[in-house]
Amino acid sequence: MLVVGGRGFRFKVQREGQLWPAFVVRHSSGVAAYINRCSHLALELDWSQGTFFDIDKASIICSTHGALYEAVTGECIGGPCAGKPLETIQVTENDRFILLTDRNYWLVYDSPEKNIFSENPK
Repeated sequence: MLVVGGRGFRFKVQREGQLWPAFVVRHSSGVAAYINRCSHLALELDWSQGTFFDIDKASIICSTHGALYEAVTGECIGGPCAGKPLETIQVTENDRFILLTDRNYWLVYDSPEKNIFSENPK
């Protein structure tokens, strides 16, 4: 279960034959999903698996160089990301499931917690 400002859920997606690490977090107004890659350097954001929020639990932070991103939009709001946002993945929440609705990505089922997601709509 995702809680506001809590641990995120890591998963993988596929786009154009390439696998990408991704994550979803709950913020103050819902859920958001992003490719798990800092826009400053192509490194995963979390310092500990699933830990994406800063100490105030309001912004997403890159554990390597401290780039800060708005949790709702993925926009860069501080640090070395220099205005470059995170790459978003479209998701929606329905009951207790998070649905991957972005037609550019396909969910890769290799996580033991895969039941947080539903299939990409056809």
